[in-house]
Amino acid sequence: MDVLLLALLIPGLLFFIITTLIIVHNHRHFPGLAAMIGDKVFDGPGSSCDPDTRDPQPLVSVLIPARNEERNLPKLLESLQQQDWPRLEVHILDDQSEDRTGIIAETFREQIEFSKKANSVHGSGPHSTDSWEVFVHSSANKPNGWLGKNWACHQLANYARGDVFIFLDADTWLASDAISSIMAGLNRYNLDFATVWPHQVMETIPEKAVVATVYSTVATYLPTRYSYRAPLWIPNQILREKVKPLFASACGQCMIFTSETYHATGGHESVKNQVVEDVMLAKNVVKAGKTMRMFHGTGRLWCRMYSNPSELFQGFRKNFFAGFRYRYLPFLAAWFLHFAAFVLPVLVLVCAGMIASHTSDAGIVIWISATMVVVAFLQRIWVAKFLEWPLSTAFLYLPGILWFHILAFVVLRDRLSDSRPS
Repeated sequence: MDVLLLALLIPGLLFFIITTLIIVHNHRHFPGLAAMIGDKVFDGPGSSCDPDTRDPQPLVSVLIPARNEERNLPKLLESLQQQDWPRLEVHILDDQSEDRTGIIAETFREQIEFSKKANSVHGSGPHSTDSWEVFVHSSANKPNGWLGKNWACHQLANYARGDVFIFLDADTWLASDAISSIMAGLNRYNLDFATVWPHQVMETIPEKAVVATVYSTVATYLPTRYSYRAPLWIPNQILREKVKPLFASACGQCMIFTSETYHATGGHESVKNQVVEDVMLAKNVVKAGKTMRMFHGTGRLWCRMYSNPSELFQGFRKNFFAGFRYRYLPFLAAWFLHFAAFVLPVLVLVCAGMIASHTSDAGIVIWISATMVVVAFLQRIWVAKFLEWPLSTAFLYLPGILWFHILAFVVLRDRLSDSRPS
């Protein structure tokens, strides 16, 4: 029994060694938007666009797909109205909503027009919208072969006239200098594409357990530097370039393209039937030889994904298996690895009195299990500090992991019985 437990724990121990190294890596190479303001130097990897020819204040198109977003949209639009970027157009697509989404969008457009007229008489305020334009569009019927959000974003991109496209989900909101921070980041690193992982607002215990578990994976599992610079530990340059797209990822809640890059890589049409379209778009960018980078949005961009347990469960239930591209082997391997890394060590410690024997192996099993539990907790404390989350998220990591074990079972049952939620 002791030898079997030891064999099961080893993969989890290796997992923690690797993720700890990734954390150290990301501490330096996962910058926040807040650090971008005031830094206009082009010191990043090469780009297809000569920095000397770029407009210092290009027209930015903010593109918002919105379906039944009457609860979230007002907060985003209010934050957009406070932006200090001087050249902005906002396109809102009412994606056949059944609530007041279209009315809210149209009211915002009218407010901006009224503000422009008032400013022409009385003068501009500190956040002038004089040069802004707001457009509200109704979605066309979705063609066969398209997923809803991808079709909405594709339509928005066709309406956009800007030099830079910023796709924002309707449940996000921004600091007044967020777009300026994004543009400073594009300039500093000379980027063709960027993505921002919003600061996740978590108010309830389920959110702090589940959403924190999801988004902690970005800081602990994904070496963000490799998304824009191939790993140097791979000896062959050709192999490096082939491997590089594997590390590319993105957050669909906020994606930024130069218009040239969006169209050159096929945009949303190239991923029209992909559930994880954000990740696939990032891979397309890297495969095309374009430059990209990931930022975290702490202090500049926020999002609250779900506000109650039912939304939380159904939301992740729809997309969980898609994250593995509907492949059973990676899904089951990840399920086992998370059990071996997070759940089994706790079970060993809880049951230590029952499983302990007088052999030396039992002592090693208990010592390894205790080490893994401590490391898991310390990692989550670091993530909470790094991303400025409530410290309580670190104490809820195990309930979050167990929640995803239950979800994995439900998703697998859905898949095998073909009863996936619509």
